[in-house]
Amino acid sequence: KKKKKGGGGRGPSKNTQQVIKRTVKTLLDQGHLCPLPLPSCPIYWQYDHALRLYPLPDAVVVADRVEQYYENYAGCDAINPGPFHAEFSFVVYRPVCEVHEDGQTKSDV
Repeated sequence: KKKKKGGGGRGPSKNTQQVIKRTVKTLLDQGHLCPLPLPSCPIYWQYDHALRLYPLPDAVVVADRVEQYYENYAGCDAINPGPFHAEFSFVVYRPVCEVHEDGQTKSDV
């Protein structure tokens, strides 16, 4: 089994896991991909509807430069494939499968 660089294969720290859970919860509870106050992130109102998450989708891919993660909240899968340039890794999302930390999938059916 190949270990991840930097973390020794241990996965995200407990503090990082809490930040991930809170971020996903905030995104989905607020129902918007930019849940920040207007002064910190102005919104172009003509296209604001494209950032809304209502009704709640089955999955949201949050492409960020932090390490790879998968979180399920309120029946919605939040996935971050991680930085491709760092490890050249990616995530395959199959709606009828479970995604595991090491990239392996397990079928639900």
